[in-house]
Amino acid sequence: MTRVPFAPEEAGRCLCGECPSKPDEMKSFYCARGKSTAEVARRGCLCEECSVQIDYNLADSYYCILGAPE
Repeated sequence: MTRVPFAPEEAGRCLCGECPSKPDEMKSFYCARGKSTAEVARRGCLCEECSVQIDYNLADSYYCILGAPE
């Protein structure tokens, strides 16, 4: 597993904005930026479908809750 760089080209592929669990905040791209400061209700997760997760061989989901992988 590799750390996801906080880069505009990677953020542009992020699916967080479409996620049913995304809290009502401006922040997204949680696998690079870290967990949300807002409360997150688990309503499903798109991480496993995200090309960023696939390309960086990430193993988890709900980065909005767990934070960025180390």
